[in-house]
Amino acid sequence: MTHEIPPDARLAAIVTFCDDAIVSEDLTGIVRSWNAAAQRTFGYTAAEAIGRSITLIIPEDRLHEEDFLLSRLRAGFDVDHFETVRRRKDGTLLDVSLTVSPIRAEDGTVIGVSKIARDVSALKRMEREAFRLAAIVEWSHDAIVSKDLDGVIQTWNPAAERMFGYTAEEAIGRSITIIIPEDRASEEATVLSQIRAGQSVEHFETKRRRKDGQLLDISLTVSPIRNASGQVIGASKIARDVTMSQRLRRIAEEASRAKDEFLAVLSHELRTPLNTVVGYARMLQREDMIVTPDLRGKAVEALARNADTLIKLVSDVLDTSRIVTGKLRLDHATFDVGQIVREALDTQRHAVQAKGLNVHTHIEDNVRMIGDRDRLRQVVWNLVSNATKFTPPAGRITVDLRRNGSSVRLEVRDTGIGITREHLPLVFQRFWQADTGVSREFSGLGLGLALARHLVELHGGAIRAESAGPGQGATFVVTFPTAAAILAQDRNLRQVKP
Repeated sequence: MTHEIPPDARLAAIVTFCDDAIVSEDLTGIVRSWNAAAQRTFGYTAAEAIGRSITLIIPEDRLHEEDFLLSRLRAGFDVDHFETVRRRKDGTLLDVSLTVSPIRAEDGTVIGVSKIARDVSALKRMEREAFRLAAIVEWSHDAIVSKDLDGVIQTWNPAAERMFGYTAEEAIGRSITIIIPEDRASEEATVLSQIRAGQSVEHFETKRRRKDGQLLDISLTVSPIRNASGQVIGASKIARDVTMSQRLRRIAEEASRAKDEFLAVLSHELRTPLNTVVGYARMLQREDMIVTPDLRGKAVEALARNADTLIKLVSDVLDTSRIVTGKLRLDHATFDVGQIVREALDTQRHAVQAKGLNVHTHIEDNVRMIGDRDRLRQVVWNLVSNATKFTPPAGRITVDLRRNGSSVRLEVRDTGIGITREHLPLVFQRFWQADTGVSREFSGLGLGLALARHLVELHGGAIRAESAGPGQGATFVVTFPTAAAILAQDRNLRQVKP
């Protein structure tokens, strides 16, 4: 025998066991019914809620909504999927979706309200999280790209556009290999195999290629993308351009290596004259050794020469330090450049004679400039010393000083070992000589030309090197403004000064 459930009982069962909160209220907002889901959703039992105003679950800042809903219902309209916020008994706020319908009497008159409330807090949280993640991806400085397990690009954020040069329209739907150099194609297969196994790849440093062909140093983090059942369906890549940091790291490594090499060269250059000084000093101290006048003279000459070498080495290092730290001082005065050139040549006379070099000079008289005469003597000495060092015996050195309009032009030319074309831009760098293959054949720290350049530039001048190549000699040309040019410039500046 089949027992048919009465319609009223069926409806009551639906209301009782429904997962959505179902509440009825009269037109004054007094709760008349409150199902079990309403109790679970809002925390009030039916006994606590029935007979009280529906405002017990409405936050103060949303009380106006109730008037709006009731006005709509009195006018005979339903309200579907009205998203709002309601408050639980414990004060917790819930995101809910309301469907509100009128309750009518037999004559059709609206006598109450039926509300079905669905808790959409979890959905709203998911939406907010999705928006937050989307914003992170959108505004990230790192390229964020997703692809399927075949390596086909699915998403491509603005940072990826900036980094790799492809727009999202150009990239999405194409293989990720569009940014992978040919010699690194095997990396993609390795990464995808790890992703299929559910493994991540973190901070993998590699290279990627922009649309214009430029190669970038990249740090990659690749993670598997899973569906709701946990199955890996793709990969997410975060790419950071570390080209600049890699470059800075290489510069730091090169600077560290240059420092180590410089210290090694410095210790070598100091040890040689120090050994000579110590050796002759101890010889002169020995009471059991007969020191003839010739031997004494040789010892004194060697001590003086090597002491001068030590002083020069230490002075170059100190001057370099002063230039780097901006503490080098210049004492300006007006002087005859020709006299400075002659003095510098005189200090090299013995070294020139020892190698049998031929020195030819053309020094114009009364060429005057304003500057630090000692520092300018140091520039000339460095250039002549450099020519003497790198010119083989019986070679030729030419020193030419003359006016050239409003400038002073000094040229030091030799017939020495010359400079290769690729090395010409490097000769004025600090420690450069210490890095060359000939540095141990010819002593020095590689500071002389660097110091000369800095001192010339501090005087408002310029210096350049010329050479036709190995074995073709070298020429160094220095130009300074004359004293007259500097004084004329000062007068002009004073005239235009407000």
